[in-house]
Amino acid sequence: MDRISDLPDGIIIRILSFLSIDEAASTSLLSKRWRDMFAFTPNLHFSLTKPKQFLPFVDHRQNFMDFVDRVLAVSGDSAIKSFTLKCRLGVGSAHTNRWICNVLNRGVVDLYLDVKAQDSLLFEVFACKTLVKLKLNRFEIPMLPKDASLPALKTLSLHFVRFYKLDAFEKLISACPLLEELIMDYIAWELWKCSHILSCQTLKRLTIGCIGFSVELGSMSFDNPNLVYLEYSDFVQLLYPVVNLDSLVEAKIRLTMNEGGPENCDPSNLIKGLRNVEILNLSCPETVEIFGIFHETMPEFENLFHLSITSEVDFCSSVSSLPSLLKKSPNLHTLVIKGFLRHDKPASDCKCFLGCSRLSSCPLKVLVLTEYEGSIKELEQMKRFLEELPCLELVKVCASAKHKEKLQLTTDLLMLPKASSKCEIKVEFS
Repeated sequence: MDRISDLPDGIIIRILSFLSIDEAASTSLLSKRWRDMFAFTPNLHFSLTKPKQFLPFVDHRQNFMDFVDRVLAVSGDSAIKSFTLKCRLGVGSAHTNRWICNVLNRGVVDLYLDVKAQDSLLFEVFACKTLVKLKLNRFEIPMLPKDASLPALKTLSLHFVRFYKLDAFEKLISACPLLEELIMDYIAWELWKCSHILSCQTLKRLTIGCIGFSVELGSMSFDNPNLVYLEYSDFVQLLYPVVNLDSLVEAKIRLTMNEGGPENCDPSNLIKGLRNVEILNLSCPETVEIFGIFHETMPEFENLFHLSITSEVDFCSSVSSLPSLLKKSPNLHTLVIKGFLRHDKPASDCKCFLGCSRLSSCPLKVLVLTEYEGSIKELEQMKRFLEELPCLELVKVCASAKHKEKLQLTTDLLMLPKASSKCEIKVEFS
């Protein structure tokens, strides 16, 4: 203990910064010198949770508020690098706004707010010159201030955020001239039947997970010429007027139809906008089916070398676009099918293999299959794969089976005829 006490204040504060705020505060019992030192750590993370011990919640909440007040008061105007505030259990906005204003005036760089308050988010947050990373959870944003400006912001995360004004979101993005990463999970667009435009020339990574409060859809445009990673989960919009994703390297797409079906939407322009991707993940069966429905507008994926698709029990309908995708991917190296070939139709009647007989030029070298159970129908589909893909070098099958069935399942796969003499089959059991 004495050797640690002899260390300079700066080093002790640095050590305390690796602890949670509660753990750091507990060290104040060790020495009078340490009593308030924990408050000067540059990373302050406060979270109001349900009391672990028998204590009236009102008292627990008051203790939390007193603790935050004490830490911010003791630390004065010392610089704060990272600040997290999670309190969704009834702390009034008068308290939370005071705390937020305090850290905004102390050069905070990384700010995470998850606060239940009656008022909307403070306008001052959208005019902070020092923020590099901002994460907001469960806020309503009716409008932005006229002086909105986040000149240093590079990462913006919005979770369960609701925009009321049509231009509020676009104004927020335009206020971030250096934005490189945008994450939007469970975003609710008020007045859904409208045109949404995401235009950001500096953006490199984009994640969108939308929920709609209306079946009336609108349009969505992506003008992001420097984007390299896209994760997009949404209802298929009526139109995608502008899709500028020329630098895109990896895309994970999860699209679902609304009640109107394919007659009331057109993702053609979005699909065309993915033409330069190298890694493509169609992460739900309906997305794969949508690609099949609009296969006539599907572009040539010249750079695509890794394709992942997700199937379901009705493989035939969910992967009807598989031959089309393979034909449009002249440099495809790896295909991953998550959830395999289980349905009641024989392979000869399976619509998803109608084009397989014309895949002799497919360059696919690695095939990965998951959730394989070794049924007769699955074995028939495997046989079709191996017979029609002449460049295969590795087939990796992730299977589940009882111990006594593993040998037979493996033997059945290894005995299948193969168009490629170089093809090796590996079976892994979960």
